[in-house]
Amino acid sequence: MTPERWQQVEEVLQAALDRAPAERTAFLDQVCGEDTDLQAEAVSLIRAHDAAADFIEEPAITHDAQVILGDDSLKNIGREVGPYKIIERLGGGGMGEVYLAQDARLDRLVALKVLPAYFVSDDSRLRRFQQEARAASALNHPNILTIHEVGEFENVHYIATEFIDGRTIRESIAFEDLSLADVLDIVAQVASALSAAHAAGIVHRDIKPENIMRRGDGIVKVLDFGIAKLVEQTPADQAITRQQTAAGVVLGTVGYMSPEQARGLPVDERTDIWSLGIVLYEMLCYGAPFAGATQMDTMVAILEREPAPRQLTEDPTLLRLWAIVDKSLRKETAERYQTAAELLSDLTVVRQQLDQIDGFTEQSALDLLRGPAGAQPSGISAMPASEEIISSPVVDESAAGRRYGLLVVGLLVLAAMASAAFLYQRFRAHPNIAGAATVTTSEIASKPYAQMTEAERLKFVDDQEQRISAMMGDRPVKLNQEALGAIKRYVDRYAAREESVANHAGQENLNVIYERAAPLAPLIAQKFAARRIPIVVGLYLPMIESEYKPCFENSFGSKGLFQFMPSTAKLYGVAPDEMCDVEKMTAAAAHYIADLMAELGEDSGTMTLVLLSYTHGAGSVVDALRQLRETDNYQRNFWTIYAKRDQLDEQFRRSAGYVPVFFAAAIVGENPANFGLRTPALSTLGSPQGTPIPK
Repeated sequence: MTPERWQQVEEVLQAALDRAPAERTAFLDQVCGEDTDLQAEAVSLIRAHDAAADFIEEPAITHDAQVILGDDSLKNIGREVGPYKIIERLGGGGMGEVYLAQDARLDRLVALKVLPAYFVSDDSRLRRFQQEARAASALNHPNILTIHEVGEFENVHYIATEFIDGRTIRESIAFEDLSLADVLDIVAQVASALSAAHAAGIVHRDIKPENIMRRGDGIVKVLDFGIAKLVEQTPADQAITRQQTAAGVVLGTVGYMSPEQARGLPVDERTDIWSLGIVLYEMLCYGAPFAGATQMDTMVAILEREPAPRQLTEDPTLLRLWAIVDKSLRKETAERYQTAAELLSDLTVVRQQLDQIDGFTEQSALDLLRGPAGAQPSGISAMPASEEIISSPVVDESAAGRRYGLLVVGLLVLAAMASAAFLYQRFRAHPNIAGAATVTTSEIASKPYAQMTEAERLKFVDDQEQRISAMMGDRPVKLNQEALGAIKRYVDRYAAREESVANHAGQENLNVIYERAAPLAPLIAQKFAARRIPIVVGLYLPMIESEYKPCFENSFGSKGLFQFMPSTAKLYGVAPDEMCDVEKMTAAAAHYIADLMAELGEDSGTMTLVLLSYTHGAGSVVDALRQLRETDNYQRNFWTIYAKRDQLDEQFRRSAGYVPVFFAAAIVGENPANFGLRTPALSTLGSPQGTPIPK
């Protein structure tokens, strides 16, 4: 299927899903006309969507296991499941809820994955649960999660595994603290684990940063074989597989699917190699190689495109490392690494050669890779890849219409006339920043914001907005002048308070405010990470809500660090007299945002929309997107709403600055040296044990 056809299918699908189920058939009849293939494709995808409930974002089986032992997981704290006493909820796994529990027999902590009792009434689901247990317990490797026991207690099936005290790789990427040696060490350990799994005939099929954890001592563990597929299946197993995928269910997480996996074709160990290549790319670049505004966009990128160009140094060892990334992400399986052992062998060579590279060269290489994609200053090589430009109301106008195009990057293609035309179009799109084009990131990286020229400030804000977006897990979008200007205005306002001596809300000195934030950061990071929310969201929401005052109350009655109304706080377990309690309010805010993400559904992947829903409500945000769907240059993100805010109601127009001011707060907090702050960047403060909790 061509990219243009994918776009057509996606537009029809999204429009149909925005309508009530009873209205969809008539809508498809009208919009598809005589194009029966288009209608059949849309109907198939709608059925798959309804049957699997956003199956493509996580293992299809996730939604089969919502809650253990009841609807309120908080009530399960202290409950006993066989020999295990539940201590706290850790999260949701591919096949059920996961709890931290105490094993009374051996006096050890375990992670307890459990299923609700109703699972035993469904033989196929129970069989899938048992398959996960068999697949994982059959593996014995230091980099694979150890299975202690598979059991049943009072009709509840469970798996007890070792408890990993560490971070997921997703969290490490969000903290932006991965060195090149860290990256190679992590990938080597995962490759070793996969080699063992593949030798046992097991393909993981869902390798992603969330399913890889790193302990404090550096040991890496691969988690969740919940959708693992035995390469050699019995006829009965094959029948189950056919039954599970009859509705078009594709197991896996869309951004990490191999092309063959995305097409629903048979997979082998090379699909895990592709997914590990994605993880390697993300750790090196702090960004995804294939991403789109919607799930279908991402699948199109995986099937049709190459990763966006990245800047490389000329160091042969680092170029050899990038060759490993490139080979891991070959779309044809025959061109990819054929085994994890082969990949591990090449990694070992690069790790040995890395010792010969000085720290400056290594850091310079990472700075280039982790900079904005697509730029190519003189003297720097670019990855041999095609370029993808997002079309958006806030993207350069010269990029419009190229969303699904492929532009092969190569010096032989670039004629002088084409280069001149590109520069002319860029100047037309940005007539006010002709001077800013000569400003480089390195020139302003350590310069005080107050001493920057207007062009330098705009460049600084542009660079940092991309960085904050990446920390939020969003795909960075190149903003236009209006959007950048909005963020910069708020940064300017914050910067003007650098020398303030006022002590009332909205005028305090920045050092006073961010010093209030520093002791709160570890707790906030812990609570938000536990809910799988990028910690940068939790760290800087209080800046724009209360300026880190735990007991601040506004004129409308909202109170606390995250500014809840008493009625909302009560819904999340916080009594009115507890709203100054930092720990309880932080937990409530993380829970509330997690609920907003669930309500937003597919839009939860765009954290700017989640931020907007914090002040507007998820329903209002979805309604606004639906209202704007038929407008020109529509994209499903906040910047569409911002660019077209005049077409929305007065409430949206008044509060359109909420997301830009969040970015401004994060830019200030993550760049303390540029704003004269005495505190370190809040995201670096982590979550140390025993940190006193301010009240």
